[in-house]
Amino acid sequence: MGNKRTAISQKTRFEVFKRDSFCCQYCGRSAPDVTLEVDHIHPVADGGKNDIMNLVTACYECNRGKGARLLTDNAEVSKQKAQLDEMNDRRKQFEMMLKWRRELESLSEKQVDEVERILMKGYGKTLTQYGRADIKKLIDRFGFQEVVTSTEIAFGRYEPEYAFQKIGGICYNRLHSIRGR
Repeated sequence: MGNKRTAISQKTRFEVFKRDSFCCQYCGRSAPDVTLEVDHIHPVADGGKNDIMNLVTACYECNRGKGARLLTDNAEVSKQKAQLDEMNDRRKQFEMMLKWRRELESLSEKQVDEVERILMKGYGKTLTQYGRADIKKLIDRFGFQEVVTSTEIAFGRYEPEYAFQKIGGICYNRLHSIRGR
């Protein structure tokens, strides 16, 4: 009936400790006051696995005192519910980060569209796929307003066939001349 015990990876141990705030889930004591270990909620001797949902942070004393006994059903359910809640919170945060990233990408595209609108309106020029990528990189590096200003300067000073190539240099020079003051 019992399983052969396999080592718990350092990464898994650290994830369990982080999830449990480096605090024994039985007595509440925390590192560095006590030595922390990873305990199996459902004991390995009774078929428990090294799955993170079956692992909990315990201090040395509590882990040795518990032994291979299963926690009460209520304690096990509470612990697993807390783990599920934690995982759900992480999932929600991950989804918010993805949404934020998509919004940033959308904003970046709108900024490139605006630079292209300025080029079209003032100089009758459109951006190629590569030109859009270059403008995006410049915006990421120097900021939207600086790229707009440098674009207007470049097309005001240089022939249109050369002006686009000058935008990055103008951004760079303007940035360094402002810092040099």
